[in-house]
Amino acid sequence: MVEIYADAFAQYEADNFLEAIDSFRLLCAHEPLEGKFWFGLAASLQEAKDYDGALQAWAVTSLLKPSDPYPHFHAAECYLSLQNPTEAAKALNEAAPRADAPLEEKITLLREQWSLL
Repeated sequence: MVEIYADAFAQYEADNFLEAIDSFRLLCAHEPLEGKFWFGLAASLQEAKDYDGALQAWAVTSLLKPSDPYPHFHAAECYLSLQNPTEAAKALNEAAPRADAPLEEKITLLREQWSLL
């Protein structure tokens, strides 16, 4: 699994998102409770512009890593890409209480940019 994860991450870093998606799906199937595998799958799907698929993977990631604000933040990005500001605002509201300072700035910028205050 370590080698597959390293390969999946390398594929993601090289912008080979379809290959990364395949590898992360394999990892998620073999270890479905490992949050970092779902995070990698969600990020790869989002970069491949499969926003609906990414939203599903971000949802699983948020369940496996409940204190992590990033799955909610990235879900908001997906919702904005899908032109759904209402759901994006909900996702940002979930991320905000858990966010560190750098993420708080990103949340504020997205809210201002999309008038989600």
